[in-house]
Amino acid sequence: MTELVCASATRGQAVPTFVGVRTFLGAPYIANLDDAHADFVVLGVPFDEGTWGWPGERYGPRAMRESSQEYNHDLTEGFYYVDGDRTVLKGKHWVDVGDVPVMPTVPAQTDDKITEMVRKIRSRGAFPIVLGGDHSITFPILRAFDIPVTVIHFDAHLDTWNGAPGNLDHASWVNRSVQLPNVKKVVQVGPRGLANDEEAMGNARKAHTIIITAEQVHRKGVDWVLSQIPTAENVYITLDVDVMDPTLAPGTGTLEPDGLNFAEIDGLLKGAATKGRLVGMDIVEVNPMRDGSTRTEQTAIRLLIDTLGSAFK
Repeated sequence: MTELVCASATRGQAVPTFVGVRTFLGAPYIANLDDAHADFVVLGVPFDEGTWGWPGERYGPRAMRESSQEYNHDLTEGFYYVDGDRTVLKGKHWVDVGDVPVMPTVPAQTDDKITEMVRKIRSRGAFPIVLGGDHSITFPILRAFDIPVTVIHFDAHLDTWNGAPGNLDHASWVNRSVQLPNVKKVVQVGPRGLANDEEAMGNARKAHTIIITAEQVHRKGVDWVLSQIPTAENVYITLDVDVMDPTLAPGTGTLEPDGLNFAEIDGLLKGAATKGRLVGMDIVEVNPMRDGSTRTEQTAIRLLIDTLGSAFK
Protein backbone atom coordinates (compact mmCIF):
# COMPACT_ATOMS: atom_id res chain seq x y z
CA MET A 1 0.00 0.00 0.00
CA THR A 2 1.41 3.37 -1.00
CA GLU A 3 1.88 5.77 1.92
CA LEU A 4 0.63 9.27 1.22
CA VAL A 5 2.96 11.89 2.65
CA CYS A 6 1.03 14.99 3.70
CA ALA A 7 3.64 16.85 5.71
CA SER A 8 5.61 19.58 4.02
CA ALA A 9 9.39 19.44 3.92
CA THR A 10 9.44 22.96 5.26
CA ARG A 11 7.58 24.66 8.06
CA GLY A 12 3.85 24.75 7.26
CA GLN A 13 0.67 22.81 7.65
CA ALA A 14 1.24 19.18 8.63
CA VAL A 15 -1.96 18.01 6.96
CA PRO A 16 -4.71 19.54 4.81
CA THR A 17 -7.25 21.54 6.81
CA PHE A 18 -10.00 19.00 6.10
CA VAL A 19 -8.12 15.98 7.52
CA GLY A 20 -8.06 14.59 11.04
CA VAL A 21 -9.75 15.00 14.41
CA ARG A 22 -10.05 18.65 15.41
CA THR A 23 -7.78 19.78 18.22
CA PHE A 24 -6.55 23.32 18.72
CA LEU A 25 -3.79 24.01 16.17
CA GLY A 26 -3.54 20.24 15.70
CA ALA A 27 -1.99 19.87 19.16
CA PRO A 28 -1.95 16.34 20.63
CA TYR A 29 -5.14 15.42 22.47
CA ILE A 30 -4.63 14.31 26.07
CA ALA A 31 -7.68 12.82 27.78
CA ASN A 32 -6.15 12.69 31.25
CA LEU A 33 -4.78 15.91 32.72
CA ASP A 34 -2.28 13.85 34.73
CA ASP A 35 -0.61 13.04 31.39
CA ALA A 36 -0.46 16.66 30.25
CA HIS A 37 3.25 17.48 30.03
CA ALA A 38 3.31 20.71 28.06
CA ASP A 39 4.02 24.42 28.14
CA PHE A 40 0.52 25.34 26.92
CA VAL A 41 -2.66 23.43 27.76
CA VAL A 42 -5.82 24.27 25.83
CA LEU A 43 -9.15 23.77 27.60
CA GLY A 44 -12.58 24.33 26.07
CA VAL A 45 -15.58 25.58 28.04
CA PRO A 46 -18.66 25.15 25.80
CA PHE A 47 -21.00 27.10 28.05
CA ASP A 48 -23.37 30.00 27.34
CA GLU A 49 -25.95 29.83 30.12
CA GLY A 50 -24.57 33.09 31.49
CA THR A 51 -25.49 35.16 28.45
CA TRP A 52 -28.19 37.84 28.40
CA GLY A 53 -28.28 38.05 24.62
CA TRP A 54 -27.78 35.73 21.67
CA PRO A 55 -26.96 32.14 22.71
CA GLY A 56 -24.45 30.16 20.69
CA GLU A 57 -21.20 30.80 22.52
CA ARG A 58 -21.28 27.17 23.62
CA TYR A 59 -20.13 26.39 20.08
CA GLY A 60 -17.16 28.77 20.35
CA PRO A 61 -14.52 26.20 21.42
CA ARG A 62 -15.49 23.83 18.62
CA ALA A 63 -15.42 26.64 16.05
CA MET A 64 -12.04 27.90 17.22
CA ARG A 65 -10.58 24.42 17.05
CA GLU A 66 -11.94 24.05 13.51
CA SER A 67 -10.60 27.42 12.33
CA SER A 68 -7.25 26.86 14.00
CA GLN A 69 -6.47 24.19 11.39
CA GLU A 70 -5.23 27.01 9.16
CA TYR A 71 -2.19 27.14 11.48
CA ASN A 72 -1.88 23.37 12.01
CA HIS A 73 1.78 22.29 11.90
CA ASP A 74 4.48 20.88 14.16
CA LEU A 75 3.99 23.39 16.96
CA THR A 76 7.47 22.86 18.38
CA GLU A 77 8.74 24.67 15.26
CA GLY A 78 7.04 27.83 16.49
CA PHE A 79 5.31 30.43 14.34
CA TYR A 80 7.14 32.32 11.62
CA TYR A 81 6.46 35.97 10.75
CA VAL A 82 7.56 37.37 7.40
CA ASP A 83 7.70 40.82 8.98
CA GLY A 84 11.00 40.82 10.83
CA ASP A 85 11.96 37.36 9.53
CA ARG A 86 11.41 35.92 12.99
CA THR A 87 10.01 32.87 14.74
CA VAL A 88 8.22 32.85 18.09
CA LEU A 89 7.31 30.07 20.52
CA LYS A 90 9.90 27.71 19.06
CA GLY A 91 10.40 24.60 21.18
CA LYS A 92 7.13 25.05 23.06
CA HIS A 93 4.89 22.04 23.59
CA TRP A 94 1.10 22.26 23.30
CA VAL A 95 -1.66 19.84 24.24
CA ASP A 96 -5.44 20.01 23.98
CA VAL A 97 -7.29 18.41 26.90
CA GLY A 98 -10.75 18.75 25.41
CA ASP A 99 -13.67 20.38 27.16
CA VAL A 100 -14.79 20.93 30.72
CA PRO A 101 -17.68 18.58 31.56
CA VAL A 102 -20.66 20.92 31.29
CA MET A 103 -23.66 20.35 33.56
CA PRO A 104 -26.60 21.88 31.63
CA THR A 105 -28.94 24.01 33.79
CA VAL A 106 -26.62 23.60 36.82
CA PRO A 107 -24.05 26.34 36.16
CA ALA A 108 -22.53 26.24 39.65
CA GLN A 109 -21.39 22.66 39.03
CA THR A 110 -19.91 23.63 35.68
CA ASP A 111 -18.08 26.52 37.36
CA ASP A 112 -16.63 24.14 39.93
CA LYS A 113 -15.36 21.89 37.15
CA ILE A 114 -13.74 24.89 35.44
CA THR A 115 -11.92 25.85 38.63
CA GLU A 116 -10.87 22.26 39.27
CA MET A 117 -9.44 21.73 35.78
CA VAL A 118 -7.63 25.07 35.56
CA ARG A 119 -6.16 24.45 39.00
CA LYS A 120 -4.93 21.07 37.82
CA ILE A 121 -3.40 22.55 34.66
CA ARG A 122 -1.49 25.01 36.81
CA SER A 123 -0.37 22.23 39.13
CA ARG A 124 1.30 20.64 36.10
CA GLY A 125 3.33 23.82 35.63
CA ALA A 126 1.52 24.61 32.39
CA PHE A 127 -0.04 27.79 31.02
CA PRO A 128 -3.85 27.53 30.73
CA ILE A 129 -5.47 28.70 27.48
CA VAL A 130 -9.24 28.64 27.95
CA LEU A 131 -11.62 28.78 24.99
CA GLY A 132 -15.12 29.94 25.89
CA GLY A 133 -18.01 30.12 26.20
CA ASP A 134 -19.58 33.28 27.56
CA HIS A 135 -17.72 35.69 29.81
CA SER A 136 -19.11 34.31 33.07
CA ILE A 137 -16.46 31.58 32.85
CA THR A 138 -13.65 34.00 33.70
CA PHE A 139 -14.66 34.14 37.37
CA PRO A 140 -14.21 30.39 38.02
CA ILE A 141 -10.95 30.52 36.06
CA LEU A 142 -9.56 33.30 38.24
CA ARG A 143 -10.71 31.40 41.32
CA ALA A 144 -8.24 28.67 40.38
CA PHE A 145 -5.20 30.92 40.85
CA ASP A 146 -3.44 30.96 44.21
CA ILE A 147 -1.15 33.84 43.27
CA PRO A 148 -1.83 37.60 43.07
CA VAL A 149 -2.97 38.62 39.59
CA THR A 150 -3.79 41.79 37.72
CA VAL A 151 -6.61 41.10 35.28
CA ILE A 152 -6.44 42.93 31.95
CA HIS A 153 -9.96 42.81 30.56
CA PHE A 154 -10.56 43.58 26.87
CA ASP A 155 -14.27 44.11 26.24
CA ALA A 156 -16.91 46.45 24.79
CA HIS A 157 -18.69 46.19 28.14
CA LEU A 158 -17.68 46.80 31.75
CA ASP A 159 -19.46 43.60 32.92
CA THR A 160 -20.19 45.23 36.29
CA TRP A 161 -23.98 45.18 36.26
CA ASN A 162 -25.87 43.98 39.32
CA GLY A 163 -26.86 40.40 38.77
CA ALA A 164 -29.66 38.63 40.61
CA PRO A 165 -28.66 37.51 44.13
CA GLY A 166 -26.37 34.52 43.85
CA ASN A 167 -26.35 34.71 40.05
CA LEU A 168 -23.22 34.65 37.91
CA ASP A 169 -23.57 35.82 34.33
CA HIS A 170 -21.48 37.37 31.59
CA ALA A 171 -22.49 40.90 32.59
CA SER A 172 -21.62 40.67 36.30
CA TRP A 173 -18.55 38.44 36.57
CA VAL A 174 -16.24 41.41 37.28
CA ASN A 175 -18.22 42.21 40.46
CA ARG A 176 -17.43 38.76 41.80
CA SER A 177 -13.85 38.66 40.56
CA VAL A 178 -12.77 41.85 42.32
CA GLN A 179 -13.81 40.23 45.61
CA LEU A 180 -11.35 37.37 45.16
CA PRO A 181 -8.35 37.88 47.46
CA ASN A 182 -5.90 37.03 44.67
CA VAL A 183 -7.30 39.62 42.21
CA LYS A 184 -5.34 42.76 42.99
CA LYS A 185 -6.38 44.99 40.11
CA VAL A 186 -8.66 44.98 37.06
CA VAL A 187 -7.80 47.04 34.00
CA GLN A 188 -10.65 47.39 31.49
CA VAL A 189 -9.80 48.26 27.91
CA GLY A 190 -12.32 48.91 25.15
CA PRO A 191 -15.73 49.76 26.68
CA ARG A 192 -17.51 52.11 24.31
CA GLY A 193 -20.52 53.78 22.85
CA LEU A 194 -23.99 53.01 24.17
CA ALA A 195 -23.09 49.56 25.52
CA ASN A 196 -22.73 50.63 29.17
CA ASP A 197 -24.71 52.67 31.71
CA GLU A 198 -24.47 54.49 35.05
CA GLU A 199 -25.04 51.31 37.05
CA ALA A 200 -22.12 49.52 35.42
CA MET A 201 -19.88 52.60 35.69
CA GLY A 202 -20.81 53.11 39.33
CA ASN A 203 -19.88 49.54 40.23
CA ALA A 204 -16.63 49.78 38.27
CA ARG A 205 -15.71 52.91 40.20
CA LYS A 206 -16.49 51.19 43.50
CA ALA A 207 -14.16 48.39 42.45
CA HIS A 208 -11.46 50.93 41.51
CA THR A 209 -10.92 49.41 38.08
CA ILE A 210 -8.86 51.29 35.52
CA ILE A 211 -11.08 52.12 32.53
CA ILE A 212 -9.71 52.97 29.09
CA THR A 213 -12.43 53.40 26.49
CA ALA A 214 -12.30 52.39 22.84
CA GLU A 215 -12.70 56.04 21.95
CA GLN A 216 -9.54 56.83 23.95
CA VAL A 217 -7.69 54.08 22.09
CA HIS A 218 -8.74 55.63 18.77
CA ARG A 219 -7.80 59.17 19.84
CA LYS A 220 -4.60 58.58 21.81
CA GLY A 221 -3.15 55.40 20.35
CA VAL A 222 -1.79 52.08 21.56
CA ASP A 223 1.38 53.43 23.19
CA TRP A 224 -0.58 55.86 25.35
CA VAL A 225 -2.97 53.12 26.48
CA LEU A 226 -0.12 50.81 27.42
CA SER A 227 1.43 53.61 29.46
CA GLN A 228 -1.76 53.69 31.55
CA ILE A 229 -1.59 49.97 32.42
CA PRO A 230 0.49 49.41 35.56
CA THR A 231 3.13 46.73 35.72
CA ALA A 232 2.31 43.78 37.94
CA GLU A 233 3.85 40.62 39.28
CA ASN A 234 1.40 38.38 37.41
CA VAL A 235 -0.98 39.22 34.58
CA TYR A 236 -4.09 37.38 33.42
CA ILE A 237 -5.67 38.42 30.09
CA THR A 238 -9.33 37.91 29.25
CA LEU A 239 -10.32 38.72 25.67
CA ASP A 240 -13.98 39.25 24.83
CA VAL A 241 -14.08 39.35 21.04
CA ASP A 242 -16.75 42.05 21.07
CA VAL A 243 -13.98 44.52 21.96
CA MET A 244 -13.24 44.45 18.24
CA ASP A 245 -15.29 46.28 15.64
CA PRO A 246 -18.16 44.16 14.26
CA THR A 247 -16.64 44.36 10.79
CA LEU A 248 -13.71 42.38 12.16
CA ALA A 249 -15.55 40.15 14.64
CA PRO A 250 -19.26 39.83 13.84
CA GLY A 251 -19.52 36.44 15.53
CA THR A 252 -20.47 37.52 19.01
CA GLY A 253 -23.67 38.03 20.97
CA THR A 254 -23.56 41.75 21.77
CA LEU A 255 -22.39 43.85 18.83
CA GLU A 256 -21.44 47.50 19.27
CA PRO A 257 -20.07 49.81 16.52
CA ASP A 258 -16.72 51.61 16.60
CA GLY A 259 -14.70 48.82 18.17
CA LEU A 260 -10.96 48.28 17.99
CA ASN A 261 -9.36 47.46 14.67
CA PHE A 262 -6.86 44.63 14.27
CA ALA A 263 -3.73 46.75 14.64
CA GLU A 264 -5.10 48.32 17.83
CA ILE A 265 -6.15 45.12 19.59
CA ASP A 266 -3.06 43.24 18.42
CA GLY A 267 -0.71 45.94 19.68
CA LEU A 268 -2.58 46.23 22.97
CA LEU A 269 -2.54 42.49 23.62
CA LYS A 270 1.15 42.16 22.81
CA GLY A 271 1.96 45.09 25.07
CA ALA A 272 -0.31 43.94 27.89
CA ALA A 273 1.43 40.54 27.85
CA THR A 274 4.68 42.24 28.88
CA LYS A 275 3.21 44.13 31.85
CA GLY A 276 4.12 41.25 34.14
CA ARG A 277 4.45 37.49 34.04
CA LEU A 278 1.56 36.27 31.88
CA VAL A 279 -0.02 33.37 33.78
CA GLY A 280 -3.18 32.60 31.80
CA MET A 281 -5.52 33.75 29.06
CA ASP A 282 -9.04 33.16 27.89
CA ILE A 283 -10.97 34.00 24.71
CA VAL A 284 -14.71 34.37 25.23
CA GLU A 285 -17.98 35.32 23.54
CA VAL A 286 -17.17 33.77 20.17
CA ASN A 287 -20.56 32.93 18.65
CA PRO A 288 -20.12 31.11 15.33
CA MET A 289 -23.89 31.10 14.80
CA ARG A 290 -23.60 34.80 13.91
CA ASP A 291 -20.59 34.60 11.60
CA GLY A 292 -20.66 32.20 8.68
CA SER A 293 -17.37 33.61 7.41
CA THR A 294 -15.39 32.23 10.42
CA ARG A 295 -13.33 35.45 10.51
CA THR A 296 -14.21 36.05 14.17
CA GLU A 297 -12.61 32.86 15.42
CA GLN A 298 -9.74 33.09 12.93
CA THR A 299 -8.90 36.58 14.16
CA ALA A 300 -9.13 35.47 17.80
CA ILE A 301 -6.70 32.62 17.16
CA ARG A 302 -4.19 34.92 15.50
CA LEU A 303 -4.45 37.34 18.44
CA LEU A 304 -3.81 34.51 20.89
CA ILE A 305 -0.66 33.42 19.07
CA ASP A 306 0.61 37.00 18.82
CA THR A 307 -0.02 37.53 22.55
CA LEU A 308 1.81 34.36 23.59
CA GLY A 309 4.63 35.16 21.19
CA SER A 310 5.10 38.51 22.92
CA ALA A 311 5.06 37.00 26.41
CA PHE A 312 7.21 33.92 25.78
CA LYS A 313 10.23 34.62 23.59
